[in-house]
Amino acid sequence: MSWVDPLAEHRVATGIPGLDRMLGGGLIEGRPYLVTGGTGSGKSLLGLTFLLEGLRRGEDVLLVAVDEPPSEILENVAAFGWDLSAVKTLDANPGTRAFKRTAAVQEIRTMTDLKTMRDLTQEAKRPTDVEDISIQSIQLKLRQQMSGIPFRRVLVDSMTSIRRFAVKSSTDPQAERTEVQSLLRFLSESGPTTLITASPPDPGVLTPEEILTRGEILLTRKWIGDRSIRQVKIVRMRGAAHDPERRPFAITPQGIVLG
Repeated sequence: MSWVDPLAEHRVATGIPGLDRMLGGGLIEGRPYLVTGGTGSGKSLLGLTFLLEGLRRGEDVLLVAVDEPPSEILENVAAFGWDLSAVKTLDANPGTRAFKRTAAVQEIRTMTDLKTMRDLTQEAKRPTDVEDISIQSIQLKLRQQMSGIPFRRVLVDSMTSIRRFAVKSSTDPQAERTEVQSLLRFLSESGPTTLITASPPDPGVLTPEEILTRGEILLTRKWIGDRSIRQVKIVRMRGAAHDPERRPFAITPQGIVLG
């Protein structure tokens, strides 16, 4: 008698068939996952592919954009011919100062219309040429939007940047860590399947992302002469059998291709 995956009906396709095979059929529905890798490794592209697959299936999807403004994201994926017009976007990029609605992305609102916790506690606001980001403000905005829309997929790109910008408004590392944990628990308990991108942590440092996510996908990129070698590895995947080997992948005019 052959083994039957009890979670087969609750698998979520990433949009990359080769990666789904490595995952044993896809991600497990309703859980948060971590995508780590260095700059240029393909983390954001993997996450956007995940959202695009949701759109193809008629799902509501949400992008929390921190690393790049949505307008730049659109420019970056234009070469693939992707239609991201139905992606709801919470723009948490600190360089975005005003509410805007582009022709191709339906943005919920920018973070600049949301007061930080520092404002709420009436602390003095130091002069700055961009709007500071607080983890509390991002979580508050997510609660507001996710209470009204049944998002099936969420991409947070990236947790590293959220922490980097948020630490400006806090001198207490433990408080900042607690805020990250609170945000991740909220995403874990809210129901959508979530991808969270992040840079690899320092050796020996266990981050809240590693503790509270249910699995981790590591992307690497190295150069051999003028040739770029990309690989993907499933570092961990709780509650599911998976392929633990490193597998090569490529970024093609059609997006990520994994054999």
